Amino acid sequence: MSAVWFRRPASWVAMGIFAAGAAVYALTMPLTTSFWDCGEFITTSHILGIPHQPGTPLYVLVGRCFDIVLGPLIGVAASINFMSAFFSALALVFLYLVVRDIARRADPDSGWLPEAGGAIGALFLLFSQTYWNNAIEAEVYGLAAFMVALLTWLGLRWDEASDKSSSNRLLYLVLYLLGMGVGFHLGTLLAYPGIFVLVLMARRRRLPLEDLFGISVGLGLFFATTVFKDGFVLWSLLTIYALFVLYRSARGHHFMLIGSGVFILGLSVHIYLYIRAGQMPAINQTQPDNFAALMSVLRREQYPPIDPFVRRADLWWQIKYYYGYLMDQFAFVGGAGTMLSRTATFLGPIFLGLLGVIHGLWRARHWTVMLLVNYLINADLLNLYLNFSDHEVRDRDYFFATAFLFFAVFIGVGAAALLRYMAGPLGKAFRELKEGRAPAAIRIGWPVRAAVVLLLAIAALPALAPDHPKWHEHDRTHDTIPREYAWNMLAGLDRDAILFTNGDNDTFPIWYLQYVEGFRTDVTVVNLSLINLPWYIHQLVDTEPKLDLSYTPGQIDQLRPVLYEDPRTGEQRVAYVKDYIVADAVEQAMDKRPIFFAVTIPHENMIRYYPLLRMEGLAFRLTRERGPNDMPSVDSDRLLANFYGVYDFTGLLSGDVDARRSLFAELNGLPAGLGSERPVSPSDAAAAVNYEELLPLLGEPRDDVWINKTAGNLLGNYPAALIRAGYDNLTLAQAVAEDEAARYDAHLEKALASFELASLIDPTFPMVTDIYPLVLVEKNRSTDAIEFLDSISGRIPPQDEKKSIMQVASAMNSVGEEALTAQWMDRRIAAEPGEKFYYQVMFRAARSRGDVEACRRIHDNWTAVSGERDAEMTALIAEMEAAGNPADPGRQDGGGAR
Repeated sequence: MSAVWFRRPASWVAMGIFAAGAAVYALTMPLTTSFWDCGEFITTSHILGIPHQPGTPLYVLVGRCFDIVLGPLIGVAASINFMSAFFSALALVFLYLVVRDIARRADPDSGWLPEAGGAIGALFLLFSQTYWNNAIEAEVYGLAAFMVALLTWLGLRWDEASDKSSSNRLLYLVLYLLGMGVGFHLGTLLAYPGIFVLVLMARRRRLPLEDLFGISVGLGLFFATTVFKDGFVLWSLLTIYALFVLYRSARGHHFMLIGSGVFILGLSVHIYLYIRAGQMPAINQTQPDNFAALMSVLRREQYPPIDPFVRRADLWWQIKYYYGYLMDQFAFVGGAGTMLSRTATFLGPIFLGLLGVIHGLWRARHWTVMLLVNYLINADLLNLYLNFSDHEVRDRDYFFATAFLFFAVFIGVGAAALLRYMAGPLGKAFRELKEGRAPAAIRIGWPVRAAVVLLLAIAALPALAPDHPKWHEHDRTHDTIPREYAWNMLAGLDRDAILFTNGDNDTFPIWYLQYVEGFRTDVTVVNLSLINLPWYIHQLVDTEPKLDLSYTPGQIDQLRPVLYEDPRTGEQRVAYVKDYIVADAVEQAMDKRPIFFAVTIPHENMIRYYPLLRMEGLAFRLTRERGPNDMPSVDSDRLLANFYGVYDFTGLLSGDVDARRSLFAELNGLPAGLGSERPVSPSDAAAAVNYEELLPLLGEPRDDVWINKTAGNLLGNYPAALIRAGYDNLTLAQAVAEDEAARYDAHLEKALASFELASLIDPTFPMVTDIYPLVLVEKNRSTDAIEFLDSISGRIPPQDEKKSIMQVASAMNSVGEEALTAQWMDRRIAAEPGEKFYYQVMFRAARSRGDVEACRRIHDNWTAVSGERDAEMTALIAEMEAAGNPADPGRQDGGGAR
């Protein structure tokens, strides 16, 4: 048996597809945590905890197995990331097998072309946008894809044996896996409707319709228990279902009894949640140690209910939302979303997918109907049900991952069909089958073979083409930004601090650092998105390092939101449970432990403490002093100590972290190990002796790390904080007396250090482009200011670029560098001779110094280029001649920092 299996070419193709998928995903997966749920899933797998609803117990258990086997070799995070890669690669194998089977049934004489179609479909899915994302991070969707692909393949296997008495055993396996699959993701149940249709349409079915509909109703009732909360109605329906199952079994039809039993057996993996919750792991979301809490986990009661009948956005927008994602999935030319990419994608994989649907319905109808039903349910119907708004906090493409998988099946079937059309006319094989003869395989010539190679190359183009944007976007081997962001937030805090965080991205990576890497376990992290929930408050009180509260456990359970009216303003607002808990925690800890608020927390969630906050980097310290104008203040020295002496920017910059920390400590007379062996303390807020020595150690921006929208939004907190420190030092410099040059220079040096690092992290950040070049001019570094503005040309909005150029030119002119300004503008004009703005900058400079001749020459040059006289320039020249060359009153707009 093994020898026969070993000799089958299809087996080698399947192994090759698995190896290709596993290799690509292993080569591009991150070696540490990513943003969103990944940090939580890695951590709960490592410590056998309980992640957020719906709990995903099977993911945690399988993840722990990968952690035990691979963790000592490649690390905890990498081993659990690889779990997604492994199962995603396995799913590609089953997709290949599904395509091969359907293509062979559609065209029995097609020889090895079904294998080629299966490989093409698998490769398109391998390199598709969402599937690739899911396959390289610690998320549930790679494992769910494996389960869906396996169930679809088992459906085809059942169809082959549908007339045999043993065929029901395959359906029992399907039902068992459906129950288990809920432990990965509830969406795996959406693989069943297509299988139901396949069984229903089977011509030689041994399964009675009563049993088929009965077990389907049972699955539907289970699904309803995860959505609806009306216990009486649901339990009544379940009771009726159970009675009907017993009735059928008493009549000798045991399928529903056994099928329900194996489904419940698969579902029993959720007992893990019940058992483990009672042992109080460090992450114990919802704490489902009783049946009611367990059901609340399955129902996802923590999240707002979905109402598909009240549209949260225009329906047409929602339809385009899904199909925009579909077009981006299989892009293979250039960057997704461009006209060239969309056109190529439509003429390539989208066309093949549509051809696969049409050809499959024509030649292999009921097998294709199974796929089409599952595609439509997981695409259009799910899109209508989920009812996304046009202001989601993140891309929601992962919800449609199963739909993209089924479309990839159609791509494979369509590719096999196209190749078969190229090989010769259709129809002969079906005539031979009707006559009881096995159809002879059609001859496959070189044009068809060349087409196979071409389609395979197109599907694999992201791996074959040098510097393909899709590979660059998905290559996260050097992406340590999520871990570093959390590390930096923790590293800058005082010992035994309390840190209030906002949501997933500033909490889950911190949990990973604390419970997997053991970093800064002295910090109590309080997630404001969870603190309205009593179970979370109890865990904060009971888990080290504990949060001190004056409330008793019974009082915590009794807390409810209250509407109150401000006696001073008459304004009404709701006081939520979190408002009471945060206020009490602050009161209990104010004189005992340092208290910090993450900069990611929205203003409205910390409005009570907003004037008392002092920015020190990625966190605000809570103080007893009100900031100016009731706004948060900034400790610029402590902030710079964090950024230059503590924080890690390895994922952003190419510098040497340890050397920079050591030099910072040396320059400030501080102990070695700042930020790594111990947290920075308030006494570390001394300013570095010379930031110019530290800046080169940061290196240059990296170009091998893809920064997605989520990371980009969070990384904006780096330059935003540095700008606060820089602006604070500029303000202090302005207040220094004229005879205190040393103090002025010291503040200006700190401001420059702030803007230098901010420009290194994000040179296009708005206030960096506004202020940084002006500070350079003030420091007699006008050439550097020009180089900076030239480096960001075309990367910021044109109106912002022109504003910055005008300000810098005016500042340079005010310090006597008119010649350098003129040279700069001459270079700009040589590159863009038709850009009037540069002539206006030069005209303004000449007018400010009263040089009428220069103004005429600039105007004449513009007239020669454009062929028209400028009315404004002409009027100003005449005004200057009449007034005796007055100075430009607009000169006050420029100037340096002082």
